[in-house]
Amino acid sequence: MFKQLQEKHQLSILLILSIVSVFGITPFIIIRFIENNIVAALIDLAIVSGILTLVGYAHYTKKPRVISAVIALLVNIGVIAIIITNGINSMLWVYPVVAVTFFLVKPIEALILTLSNVAIIASIPNLFDVMPLNSYFTTNLMLAACAFVYASFGNKQLALLAELNSTDPLTGALNRRALNDDTLAAISRAERYNSTYLLAFLDLDFFKKVNDEFGHAEGDRVLKQLVSITNSHIRESDKLYRFGGEEFVLIIPEIPPKEQVSFINKLRETIKNELKTPAGNSVTVSFGVAAWVPGTTVASWFKRADDAMYQAKKQGRDCAVFSKD
Repeated sequence: MFKQLQEKHQLSILLILSIVSVFGITPFIIIRFIENNIVAALIDLAIVSGILTLVGYAHYTKKPRVISAVIALLVNIGVIAIIITNGINSMLWVYPVVAVTFFLVKPIEALILTLSNVAIIASIPNLFDVMPLNSYFTTNLMLAACAFVYASFGNKQLALLAELNSTDPLTGALNRRALNDDTLAAISRAERYNSTYLLAFLDLDFFKKVNDEFGHAEGDRVLKQLVSITNSHIRESDKLYRFGGEEFVLIIPEIPPKEQVSFINKLRETIKNELKTPAGNSVTVSFGVAAWVPGTTVASWFKRADDAMYQAKKQGRDCAVFSKD
């Protein structure tokens, strides 16, 4: 979920950057052509064209991370080139480039790139005959420091927002919003690469009795413990979601068919052995499991897994039933 939110955020930044570059740099291209400053005009034109092309490619591929890094390099190289060509007259372009860099890449990457850029520009001969070098360094370092703090704080806020947006507040499992997104992603990947995926519904058996006998606070503890036990006995690539009430969902990728039954039953037995009521009684779980098959939709996949879990309940609970489709 964080990756998806970050991707949308980065694509939005790239779109805004492309608009700003067109309206901000294009007038200078025209002016420089009129003034017969052809080299500078061509550099500006290359920067705008490069940004527009790369932003379009990022929106097409939905992979803005690498493209953002390329654009950051492009604008930093571009500002060096324009200062070499125009001299002190183009020095003010350094400041927007520093700010833009911190929007495009990670804060530490932006800081390294900015300091490198500042150092390279400082080494250009005769540039600082009319501008104090210490003022140039001080103003750029202050801007870089402020941008670094702001970008770092923004990344933390984005991560927190993604967590709040995708996590069940009671149990810490992923929520239904994350489940819907990840199920679509799993189907897409399975269709593209013919990958093996399992969708498993988990339902606590007789959970109402736990609430009735020990209270809802104890019921909440059982739900939290179920999530903790499950997460500690599944692989890092497997994801657990709270579907509602005492019902949970597992998405399990890339598991060989011959290992699927043993994997699910081992998890079921582990939960049975470790999940207890205050009286020391085991809390069991029924599983309904459906493998991905060609033509699967989110609705059909959920229905097959839910139907299998219903069969597990009919068979006496504390068992796992696999869809026969």
